[in-house]
Amino acid sequence: MTPSLRLAVFGDPISHSLSPRIHGLFGRQLGIEVDYRAIRCPEDELPAKLSELAAAGGIGANLTLPLKQTGLRQCRQLDRPARLARAVNTLKLDEQGWLGFNTDGPGLVLDLERLGIALTDARILILGAGGATAGILGPLLAKKPACITVLNRTAARAAGLAERFAHLGAIAGHSLDAPAQAHDLLLQATSLGHSGTMPALPAGWLVPDARVYDLNYGQAHRPVAHWAERYGWKADSGLGMLVGQAALAFEIWTGQRPSVSAALASLDADLN
Repeated sequence: MTPSLRLAVFGDPISHSLSPRIHGLFGRQLGIEVDYRAIRCPEDELPAKLSELAAAGGIGANLTLPLKQTGLRQCRQLDRPARLARAVNTLKLDEQGWLGFNTDGPGLVLDLERLGIALTDARILILGAGGATAGILGPLLAKKPACITVLNRTAARAAGLAERFAHLGAIAGHSLDAPAQAHDLLLQATSLGHSGTMPALPAGWLVPDARVYDLNYGQAHRPVAHWAERYGWKADSGLGMLVGQAALAFEIWTGQRPSVSAALASLDADLN
């Protein structure tokens, strides 16, 4: 194997993170020894934690909640998805400091393509107008869908997010009680699955053969899976997105992209 690659994921909480396992799988695929650690990090400790990682020979890091916005201030340069999302989830160290990337949206697109879900000319419906949605809108709009509609409990938040991305394509934001318009693909981007529920989506928003994709995975995906099954829609969890965004981060650090499908085969049985 090549010399050890020192990496970390920072977040709070972090003990649940699958990232060390995923990147370990990537390393074994590509013959790269990976030292990847999950480190609890409150927001005010991020600069010090990154300095410690760099001093120990670390060359890259992932950021998860609540650090994706905080991490922006640690970067001397951002890629376009990070600028659009106003959040970073991947950092790479060079001679002058940290470079910031956001692989969440590209990771979602990578997984949707793996699943054979067409995005060009598709009518896409997104539930939720939080940070998860902001992280995926830029890469989705780059695929030239016919339209994207963001639904949120608070109409003003959905409309504001749509206005922010309107220069990239056809996008609108409404409340959940807005008049329904049929869509081909539903992306469930709220965190309600962690409390065992999902947003109440009124009838008429999806065509009969629509696809449903939940950004949650594992137990948090089950409310959406059960709801979709009741209406006869095929639903996929966000585990593939998690692995996809990790694969893109690994490529940023190493120049090599690991196989998402191979890693998923090792993870699926444990989580679904």
